[in-house]
Amino acid sequence: MFKLKLKNISPVVVVGFTLTIVCLLLYVSGPEFIQTLSNYAYDAFLNRLYSAPKSGQVAVVDLDDYSLEKFGQWPWSRFLVAELTKRVFEEGASVMAFDIVFAEKDRTSPLVLEENMKKYFGMGEDVKIEVKGVAADLLDFDSLFVKALKKGHAILGCEMLPCDEMSTNINMSVDPNYKSHYIVKDVSKGAGPNVNEFLLQADGMTIAIPCLTEVANTAFFNAVTDPDSKVRSNPLIWSLGDRRIYPSLALEAVRLHMGVDFGIIEHDKDGIRQIRVKDLVIPTDQSGRLVVNYRSFNKNARTGFVGSFPSYSAGDILSGDVPQGALSGKIVFVGTSAVGLKDIKASPLTQFFSGVEVHATMVDNMLARDMLSNPSWMIGVHSLAIVFIGIFITVFISKGKSWLSFLVSIAMILLAIKMSLLLMEKMHLVFVPAWLILSIIIIYPSLTMIKFWQEEQQKRRVRDMFGTMVSADVLSYLENNPESFTLSGKRAEATMFFSDIAGFTTISESLAPDKLSELLNRYLSPMTQIIMERRGYVDKYEGDLIMAEWGVPFEMKDHAVQACLAAIEQQEKLAELRPTLKGQFGHDIHVRMGVNSGVVTAGNMGSDRRFQYTVIGDAVNQASRLEPANKDYGTLIIIGEDTYLEAKDHIEARLLDKIVVVGKTMPIGIYELQARKGMLPDSVRNITNMYEKALRLHWDRKWDDAVDILLEVLKMAPNDLASIKLQQRISHYKQTPPLESWRGEYVRATKD
Repeated sequence: MFKLKLKNISPVVVVGFTLTIVCLLLYVSGPEFIQTLSNYAYDAFLNRLYSAPKSGQVAVVDLDDYSLEKFGQWPWSRFLVAELTKRVFEEGASVMAFDIVFAEKDRTSPLVLEENMKKYFGMGEDVKIEVKGVAADLLDFDSLFVKALKKGHAILGCEMLPCDEMSTNINMSVDPNYKSHYIVKDVSKGAGPNVNEFLLQADGMTIAIPCLTEVANTAFFNAVTDPDSKVRSNPLIWSLGDRRIYPSLALEAVRLHMGVDFGIIEHDKDGIRQIRVKDLVIPTDQSGRLVVNYRSFNKNARTGFVGSFPSYSAGDILSGDVPQGALSGKIVFVGTSAVGLKDIKASPLTQFFSGVEVHATMVDNMLARDMLSNPSWMIGVHSLAIVFIGIFITVFISKGKSWLSFLVSIAMILLAIKMSLLLMEKMHLVFVPAWLILSIIIIYPSLTMIKFWQEEQQKRRVRDMFGTMVSADVLSYLENNPESFTLSGKRAEATMFFSDIAGFTTISESLAPDKLSELLNRYLSPMTQIIMERRGYVDKYEGDLIMAEWGVPFEMKDHAVQACLAAIEQQEKLAELRPTLKGQFGHDIHVRMGVNSGVVTAGNMGSDRRFQYTVIGDAVNQASRLEPANKDYGTLIIIGEDTYLEAKDHIEARLLDKIVVVGKTMPIGIYELQARKGMLPDSVRNITNMYEKALRLHWDRKWDDAVDILLEVLKMAPNDLASIKLQQRISHYKQTPPLESWRGEYVRATKD
C-alpha cells in the first residue's frame, strides 16, 4: 500500500518539494554571492524609499578644504580647536561630538615647545631654554581645550582596534578615566552568557589624552563596511576585552541629548535584543549593530561634497559667519570632508559620503524613531516564506495551467518586492526578497519542464482511451485537464439531458433511408454543436434520441444552468430550421426534452473489451422519464425540481405538477422550462402565475376555486394542454376523491 501511494505521487510534487528543501538549505548556508545580490536589492529599495532628515536636531561642523586653507593644515593647534568648541557651545549646541581622536599632546603648546627644545638643545648647563612673555594660562593649549570642553556635553572620538575574538588579557590603563554609562540587562530566563561575547571585539584602542577624557565622554567613531566597502549597518556598542563596553558617537550623543545618566543594553542567550535610552527603544542585530536608514542628500555648494544634514564650515564658525541660532539645541558633529584627511565612506546612496554623516544619520534615525530593523527572527520569516513559496508553486504548477503558473510566479515576485518595500517603508523592517525571488527562479522553470513532459504523457494516454468516444472539444479539455476526471467510476453531481423527435416513427416510415439519414444529420449536427458550446458531453445517439450530460466527465458548478440554456437554445435553433426542414423533408420537426439533476455514478461502463464513458443512477432514469412526459402537458421541455432549484436565477419556468414516474413511489416536482430569465412575455407570465395558483388549490382539494381559475386561463390560452388536463383531473377527483394520503401527486402509468 505504501509503495502504491508513493507511485501515485506526481513527479512535479516530488521535485518541487526537493527543490524547496534545497533552496532552504542554501539560504541557511548563505553563499556569499547571494548575500551580494541581497545587498544590491537592499540598496535599490533604499534608493526608492529614502527621505529627508526628520528630527531637525542634527548639524555638522565640517573641517573642509576651505577651513584648512584659511587656518592651516590639520591637525590644528588645540587653541583653535578650543575656540571652535567654545563658539559651538555659545551657539547653544546640545551635544558636541568629535569624529576625531586627540591621541597626543598638542605639539604647538608653549610648554611642549619648551620641553622639546630642552630635550634636543639644552645639553649644556650654561644653556637655559624657557618661554617668556606668555600668560600662564596660555602656556598649555590642551588646558584651553579642557576648559572649552567643560562648557557643555562633549564627546571625544576614539578608534577601536578590531580583533577576531574576545581577549581577557588587555591593558585597561589605556583609558584610566573609563566610566560606564550603560547597564547590561539579561532578559532571558536564567543567567545568560557574558554580553561582551556577542559584540564586535577590540584588543586595544586609540583614545584622547587623559586630561581630555577626564572632562569629556568617550565614544568610538569606527564605521564598519560590508565586503563591497559600503556602510549599511554600524555598531552602536563595541567590546574592549571581557569587561568594558564602549558606545558609538551616535548612541552617546543621543544619551546626552536626552539627559539620561544610563542606557540599558538588553540581551538574551542569542545576543543583543535592543538598547533602551529613556523611552527610546533602539532595535539592533545580535552584535549590537543598527541598520542605517539613510536620508536624502545634497551637494555642498562650496566643497562639492555630499551630505544629508545642515553643514557649516569650521572656518566660518571661527570667523563668526554662521547664522544666529543655526546650532541651537542641536547635536553637532565635528568631522571632515577634506579629501586629504581620508574620512570618506560609501553608502547605498552614494560612493562619496563623509564618515561623520554616517553618525549624524544614525542619530537622526534614533531621534525620529524610524530606525530600520533586521531582527534575528527574520531568519525564520525568510525560511517560512521560502517553504511557503516552494509548496505554493509546486501545488499550483501540479494542478494548474503552465501559462497561468508563469503569471502566478511573476505575480509572486512582484508581490514579494511590494511587500518588502511596504515592510521597510511602513514598519521599518528590512526584508530583502532576494532569496524568495531566487527560489522562484529555481523552482518554476524546473517544475514547468517536468510538468510539460508529464502532460505530454497524460495527453497521449487520454487520447488513446477517449479518441473514439468523445468530440474533439471535450477530448481537448480532457487532455489539458486529466486530473478533472476518473475512468474508474466516481460519484458526481450532474445534469442529464434527453431529447426525442415527436412522431419520429411516422417520419421514418415516410422517408427513404438516405433522406432519413440526411434529416437526422441536419437535425443532430446543430443540436450537438449547441450542447458542446455549452460544455456538455454528448453521451450517445440512439436514432433521433440525444443523451448528454453536464458536470461529467469534468466538474461544472453551473451544470444545471448550462443544460437549461442549451435546451432553450436548441428549441430556438429548431424553430429557425423548421421551415427549411419542412420544405425539404415534408415534416414539421418538434422535439421533446427532459432535463434532471442529481447524484450519478460516472465512469467507463461495459465489458473489458468494449466500454463507454457514461452515467447511471436514479437521476438519469428520471431525466429519461421527463422527456416523454411532455406529451401529457403539451410542453417541449420539462425539468426536474433539483434542476429548477439550481438554475432558477437564470431561467423562467412554470410549475407543472408533482408526478410519480414508473418504477418509483416518491413524487417529484416538475417544471416547464419556458425562457431565459427576464425574457418571458407578460401575457405568458400571467397565465403561468394563474396556472400555478390553480395547481396549488387543487393540491389543497379546493376543486371549485381551482376550476374557476383554470377557466380564466383557458379563455386566454385555449390550447394550453396542461390546464385542460388539470381541469379534467379535478373533474375526476370531484367524482372520485383521492385517498387521504394523497398530497397532490399524479401517477404516470407509462414510460413513454
